[in-house]
Amino acid sequence: MSAKPEVLHKPQLLLPYPGPEPDPEVLDIFLYLRPESNGVLVESTILSVIQHCREYRQGLQFIYLANFPGSYIVNNAIVERHYSLRLFFAVHGGRFFTGDMRRQFGDFYGEPFPEGRVLGAFSALQRYHWSPEELFSLWVKERDIVHIAGQVIKRHGDDYIVNYDIPALLHKNTASTDIAVMAFRTRLGYPHFFEIAHQMKRALIERGILRKTSPIARTVHISRSPFEQLADTRDYLLRPDGSPAVLEDSSFARFLLDQGLSLDGIQGVLEHPVCTFNFGEGLPGDHHLFDLAEGFSYGDAYRLLERVRAQALVPGYLR
Repeated sequence: MSAKPEVLHKPQLLLPYPGPEPDPEVLDIFLYLRPESNGVLVESTILSVIQHCREYRQGLQFIYLANFPGSYIVNNAIVERHYSLRLFFAVHGGRFFTGDMRRQFGDFYGEPFPEGRVLGAFSALQRYHWSPEELFSLWVKERDIVHIAGQVIKRHGDDYIVNYDIPALLHKNTASTDIAVMAFRTRLGYPHFFEIAHQMKRALIERGILRKTSPIARTVHISRSPFEQLADTRDYLLRPDGSPAVLEDSSFARFLLDQGLSLDGIQGVLEHPVCTFNFGEGLPGDHHLFDLAEGFSYGDAYRLLERVRAQALVPGYLR
């Protein structure tokens, strides 16, 4: 049997990216479909919502569209790289939590950090004999779930499970599941785009694609901060010639370079996004920049970097 042509395993560029935007008041927001979603129907629904916005083509532009074959994503370990820190904790559980992450855990759950009972998601699969989807669907009360420095912890019985969604996320990304990636350029800020995301959710529910009780994130990923834009650029952006983008192609990276940050420094923030801050006595110190800067402008995100006291280099996490 002859091998399939290599071109079938390369991303298909449908709307070329115009390059980084020099105006720092204009934001680039990436959106891509989850592999388990009905890609064509979801894509048409999302674009219909965008095109019916009164701001479309004025304050909001559709600037990029590409289709990434599952084989390309798998062969290049894109999902593993994109979620590398969350994957690390899904494997190791609480073993490598920083001191402040452990303190946040104790403050939320009201007990000392229980060594040996803070399981990575993969260990939970083995202990409870669950499938990735069963773990993903595990429902717990609001008081039993907490986000700490970008990691999601769920209490189940006497155990605590870190990043329950990662096994299912990897399981659903196969060589046969393609991903459509879009980018939008807006002058109206993240809050306005988040409102559009609510409209997308309503449209997806009306078409029977999304259940009323499910978040839109079950079907669509939306980058929610300038720092997340860096990761989306690295992993899902193509240049007009079809080659993978480099970090400097990100509008936010270009803004940071203009402020005097080095490319190595920006790369370091992307690879080690958990940083230590001093927001006051008794408040959490270690935060994940992607989460902390949700909805921030480029200027506000840069000023947040100026308040970083140290990068929390997680023990055992080497890039």
